[in-house]
Amino acid sequence: MRIHYTVRMDQPASHYFGVSMRIEGLRGSAPADAVRLAMPVWTPGSYLVREFARNVLDLRASDGSGRELSTEKDAKDSWRVALDGSDTLEVAYQVYAFRHDTNQSYLDTDHAVINGASVFLYLDGQQSHSLTVEIVPHSGWSVIATGLEPLSPGSRTFSAPSYDVLIDSPFEVGNQHVHSFEVQGVKHEVSIFAPRPIDEAAFTADLKKVVEHTVPIYGEVPYSRYVFIVDFTDQGYGGLEHLNSTHCIAGYLMMEPPWEYRRLLTLFSHEFFHAWNVKRMRPIALGPFDYSRENYTKSLWISEGVTSYYENVILRRAELISVPEFLDFLCDDINEVRSLPSSRRVSPQESSFDTWIRFYREDENSPNVSPSYYRQGAVLGFLLDLEIRRSSSGASSLDDAMRRVYVETYKEGRGFTDEDFERACSAISNGRTDEIFSRSVRGKEEIDFGRYLGFAGLTLQPRTSPGVPEGFLGVKTRAGQGLTVQSRLFGSPAALADLSAGDEIIALDGLRMDGQRLPFYIANQKPGSEVSVTFAREGVMRETKVRLTARSPFEFRMQKKDGATAEEKELFHSWTLGSWDAPLVYEDHRASPARSKRLDYV
Repeated sequence: MRIHYTVRMDQPASHYFGVSMRIEGLRGSAPADAVRLAMPVWTPGSYLVREFARNVLDLRASDGSGRELSTEKDAKDSWRVALDGSDTLEVAYQVYAFRHDTNQSYLDTDHAVINGASVFLYLDGQQSHSLTVEIVPHSGWSVIATGLEPLSPGSRTFSAPSYDVLIDSPFEVGNQHVHSFEVQGVKHEVSIFAPRPIDEAAFTADLKKVVEHTVPIYGEVPYSRYVFIVDFTDQGYGGLEHLNSTHCIAGYLMMEPPWEYRRLLTLFSHEFFHAWNVKRMRPIALGPFDYSRENYTKSLWISEGVTSYYENVILRRAELISVPEFLDFLCDDINEVRSLPSSRRVSPQESSFDTWIRFYREDENSPNVSPSYYRQGAVLGFLLDLEIRRSSSGASSLDDAMRRVYVETYKEGRGFTDEDFERACSAISNGRTDEIFSRSVRGKEEIDFGRYLGFAGLTLQPRTSPGVPEGFLGVKTRAGQGLTVQSRLFGSPAALADLSAGDEIIALDGLRMDGQRLPFYIANQKPGSEVSVTFAREGVMRETKVRLTARSPFEFRMQKKDGATAEEKELFHSWTLGSWDAPLVYEDHRASPARSKRLDYV
């Protein structure tokens, strides 16, 4: 059987790709009166059912001679095509693509991005078959960036050994700039689309440093070529990992302030680390993929969360961030896990499993029941790393556990289980990590951050001096036509007084409130004081009394503790690559698009 796709972009202003699929040799490979064509409902790496078939229009089928064949949509994501004895099937359809997101596709008059799950149909039962795809760019476009290999140098036709690899290889098409560098003799390309000039040479040089300091963790380069597909826009932030490439979107303004730029690099460090952790060292449930339904795993805290820990570790090893920046980035994760009720009610394994119904579907109750397995896993990565370093007297680190799982599972041709990862950490730490898994991976116990930070001579302190205790209500609000409660924290004064998401706060103690007055008024009330809240629910005015509590600090920073031992100072140095004697001088910056926005509670 031969399967070939063609993608055209003749009218980019319409945002429609023209796609055709030609299948030859059907009688020998799929003897049947009819075949089923399907469109994935999700894309690997982004764990939400997105119903890509909704963007498919005007699907038509014919045999090799051009005779029209009967087609019928038999499910939300599939079509039944009657073969009528034909050995060849030609399918043509259009795909609407105007979502600037790493899990979908995009086409306008400047460039195109093809994320395969949202563009390419598959022949049911033949996903393991090899195939080719031809890209026909819009007139005047000359650059095609992808992790797939062309049939010949300069060819616009590419080959893939399976459908899995096809949709794991995004394309960027246009006139973007492509830079390259080599690490250990392997070529890395950087395809940059930017609507305004940026320092592409400096950015590419920093990506090279990321690669150079990631490869030693696993000890090998597992691909023959790698492509960074980079879209700088005026909005958006995110990335998606692929086998031999990554596609990242970020605001071009993040390239300018040094702090924002360094935070931007964490995105690329994160996605590149996935070339090992996820794309090769993968949870056993994530492959081979079932594109028609959810694929469940309890291990996303490892695949995504531990990767979030390493995104900062790698930048520190590459000296792209300072020691205080490294500690501040880690504190972003600690602050969220420590402060939101969700991490005390849902374990990392549970949040990993429920990502399909919770993480990508935030609502007013998410801070209470939907923790981020990215944040949880990053914190667990830090705990495991420090425990392994301490228990081995600095001879080992989390790197050794990651490498062991990689060798024992991926190199043996299988996915890893939760038990595989736990056993590797336990073996390297002489059993000292077992408590972390029982209490904080499967369990929901409060993490004793002071204990683990103490291994490196550190302690958590409030980011700013608390001064006089502030009152706390426990709500996040949004301003619009009135001051509306967006969410409330479980167990907070607001929850105990029956204030609810959707309520419009009118006044406190008879004083009219708005987005600036509310936090000012609440902060200046003494903990334990009672305030009268006038609010509207479903258009009906109501009153309630709320007894405020003291505001616990949401924002913490790490500081060096007094009396640190020589062993603790040495662990600090081996972990952070910083001198114990150098002071921790932090800088304050405006909130970043990459930073958590889940802690803005009054």
